[in-house]
Amino acid sequence: MCSICGFYSSKPLEARATAGMISRTRHRGPDAVGIYLDGAIDTGDNPEDLCDLLDRRGRISLGQARLQICGGPEAVQPLTGCRPGWAIVVNGEIYNYRSLRKFLDGPHRFTTDGDSELILHLIESHYRGNLAEAVRKTLPLLDGMYAFAVTDGQRIAVARDPIGKKPVYFSDSDPVFFASERKALAGQGRTLRRLVPGGILELGGPRRRVIRTPRFERPPVDITNFDEALDLYRALLRKAVEKRVAGLDRVGVLFSGGIDSLLICVAARNAGTNVTAYCVGMEGSEDLAAARQAEQLLGLNVRYEDLNEPAIEEILPEIIEKIELNGLVQVEAAIPMYVAARRCSEEGHKVMLTGQAADELFAGYSWYGNVVREQGHAVLHERLWDDIEKLYLDTLEREDRMAMAHAIELRAPFLDRDVIRGAMRMVPQKIKIDGPDDPLRKLVHRRLALDLGIPEALAYRVKSRAQDGTGIHHTIKSIAKRRKVPARRGFRVPDYGSNYRYVADEYAGDEVHAFIAHVTEQSGVDWLCRSDEEEYEMELRS
Repeated sequence: MCSICGFYSSKPLEARATAGMISRTRHRGPDAVGIYLDGAIDTGDNPEDLCDLLDRRGRISLGQARLQICGGPEAVQPLTGCRPGWAIVVNGEIYNYRSLRKFLDGPHRFTTDGDSELILHLIESHYRGNLAEAVRKTLPLLDGMYAFAVTDGQRIAVARDPIGKKPVYFSDSDPVFFASERKALAGQGRTLRRLVPGGILELGGPRRRVIRTPRFERPPVDITNFDEALDLYRALLRKAVEKRVAGLDRVGVLFSGGIDSLLICVAARNAGTNVTAYCVGMEGSEDLAAARQAEQLLGLNVRYEDLNEPAIEEILPEIIEKIELNGLVQVEAAIPMYVAARRCSEEGHKVMLTGQAADELFAGYSWYGNVVREQGHAVLHERLWDDIEKLYLDTLEREDRMAMAHAIELRAPFLDRDVIRGAMRMVPQKIKIDGPDDPLRKLVHRRLALDLGIPEALAYRVKSRAQDGTGIHHTIKSIAKRRKVPARRGFRVPDYGSNYRYVADEYAGDEVHAFIAHVTEQSGVDWLCRSDEEEYEMELRS
């Protein structure tokens, strides 16, 4: 995991521009830095150490700040290829990289034992003079979460994984700058865009363009038997967790006491990894109570962070600055993850697991019952696909920034490509949801929990959104009421979240939205993407 950045310029530009982007996102990769400039590479402990390149000018630059998890100290990036001028910077993890090494023969010489160099050699093996096309042929082979930028010395191709776990933003300008976070592009005075999941940004040649590649294979819905679904799900989740903890002696888990994080804790423990669960909530909140019950019944190792109203009020500007968003749902959901990741990092972890996406795969949200009632199970299946494809907007980019703010790599077993395919082969009725009035939903998900030894009282806990189970939504409403920031009728900060697509009721009153906008203004953050609302609507339409 790390931060990646760089530029393509029609006129030579100082490498110091890349060093500045690295500095603004150094929290993502504290272990080493490196810069590529027109074929030359320099690496060091800090951006200011790269004195061989900083004042030199070039047209193509790549940069990275590294969080070392695999590959050893020799895998400091940018990594060079077998062809002159080739280099790559990678943010992410490729879980099948050892198997993919067997694909390669001939001139490919590995200098590291990591996954990033493997991507470069795969692209080189597909290269026939068109860099973007070689990248396009490589992406379907990769099982993992990633964003990377590769150059053949003439062009740059920037790619993002099809699920959208790892973000990339770029400026719509010349020079074109790109980076893992928008704050790296602060002060450029340019329109910023996100690279869509599965997208390839091609820089160089006659024009800049974004090539879209297929994101998800939508398999046939051919599992109608509950026991068949349960057996498949058990095997797929076990493999998904095992590949994400391979080589780790210990791992953190973002923990709410709910069924999703419980399943991850138990599956990781069954894989032979030492698990520490991190639970955050307001004093007396539902999540803290459930986590303490789970700790007692299952013998889990749980760390608790009890929040209160002054703590929430103090941390809000910091959250908005790190999250790069100030929509109410996004801010509220970010707080528990940010605090948990901070504690996880303080205790020496570099990897944290999350139960994200189980609700979209197995119809966990309450509003899915309304879909069944009003439109039927076939429409529900299509809605689940829509929500899975929008996860990068609703959740994943926020969660990436919250974890990486503390140099924590966040891994999501439920977003394993085989788990997604398997879950979406199952008919919803009687496997995921038992009719429109089913208060629990996620039937096969909960049954697997029972089979893995999770007590019924925990396996069948009613779903609660993070901001509700932690008590944070109520607390922010209370702070806003006390602060009495003048409300602007009808005013809303652009916000993401699946509840906006399903729930007609107002999530909060005007005074709460006005308060969040006031906190943003007072914090001095000036790089929030002002086109977010337009961009979000554009993404939803596409």
